[in-house]
Amino acid sequence: MRLRFDRRMGDEIGHCSFGAGFDVWIVPRSDHRQKAAALRVDYGSVDVDIRSTDGQRVWSTPLGTAHFLEHRLFEKACGDITDRFNALGGDVNASTSYTNTVFTLACAEHFNANLELLFELVFDFNLPADSVEREREIIARELCSGQDDPEWMGYLRGMQCLYGDVPLSQDMAGTLESLGQIDGEAIAQCHQAFYRPERMGLFLCGDIEVDAVIALVASCLDRYRVPDAGYVACDRSVVRSEGQRSVEIALPIQRPYALWFYGDVAVGMSGRALLERELALEMALDIAFGPASDFYAAHYEGGLVAGDAFGAEVYAEPSYCFCAVGGYTRHGERLGEAIGATLELLPDLVEADFSRAKRKAYGQLLRACEQAEQVADLLCAAAIGQAELGEYFDVYEQIEAAAVLAAWSDCLQPEQMASVVIQPKNGA
Repeated sequence: MRLRFDRRMGDEIGHCSFGAGFDVWIVPRSDHRQKAAALRVDYGSVDVDIRSTDGQRVWSTPLGTAHFLEHRLFEKACGDITDRFNALGGDVNASTSYTNTVFTLACAEHFNANLELLFELVFDFNLPADSVEREREIIARELCSGQDDPEWMGYLRGMQCLYGDVPLSQDMAGTLESLGQIDGEAIAQCHQAFYRPERMGLFLCGDIEVDAVIALVASCLDRYRVPDAGYVACDRSVVRSEGQRSVEIALPIQRPYALWFYGDVAVGMSGRALLERELALEMALDIAFGPASDFYAAHYEGGLVAGDAFGAEVYAEPSYCFCAVGGYTRHGERLGEAIGATLELLPDLVEADFSRAKRKAYGQLLRACEQAEQVADLLCAAAIGQAELGEYFDVYEQIEAAAVLAAWSDCLQPEQMASVVIQPKNGA
């Protein structure tokens, strides 16, 4: 493994790639007792299609299959594998996003044994006959419980306004209808098609013996050789926003909740360009609506925004890019007008506040490098964007106001906006 020193982090960073394309990134820290790992699978909720290796046939799997599979992998022939991690002092978790499934591990001791168990978790496929129906019932209850959550329903309905009826705008767990279509065959096919070394990466940080870990990874990849299944993942499409659609719904809540979504017309970036676009949008939103902004001070005091219940987020990957702004408010229409008016003035706000926003962003990046788990997450996030960790520092150091203004021009415009307002039901 090649190690190089990064002066910004004050750490060595190592990288190697195994034959099938399985990448390993390591930040060894002898002064950190905590150790962390993130194992990424390039498979998420939008990846519904698989095709035969000869390209002659395409299968569409049910929405929610990626999330369903992630849950089922924890059940092994000997029971829930979480118990075995706990016995080794390991804390394991997993999450499915639009484009990735990530399994995370944190521990202070027995790291190699925990890491070996992490490989067993993702590669050892075990599907008892009755487990599919049991999992279907669990996820169905989760889907139903989310129907009255204003933040989740606002997000989903807003995404549907922004993108229309595509997998990106659907619940990552699927729908009640698609949940009923998931069976053992679909789950097994997706495990074989997506859970392959060439679609994976491992990201590590902490007091790690590098040579021993690399030898362990090689051994595990050899042990869990994945046979050719006759089908592979289809290429992921870039998703472009439709914009300029709005919806109002009612839920049993006490106060209105509203979100405004903005889709980037320059979607499709990757690597350093994507990192810069993501940072530029984050800085634009911080300058316009962050806790230090005139907007926040004026409308918090006036009751239009509700403290921590108002915020702005950027979601940027090679296949999509959008922002969401909003939260709980007494007056959704007035808040929307205030957001639009502030964005019109953004060029002047950037000129006055760019230096502060840049210093703040760089400080947040440095703080994110303090803990082993956060470093593993950063390594993983960089790989998802087809970049490297060092490029984060390059972008954060070198970004200029022109990049923020370009992001504003391409994304934060009225014609790129969709919105959802949730009103309290009568009697709520």
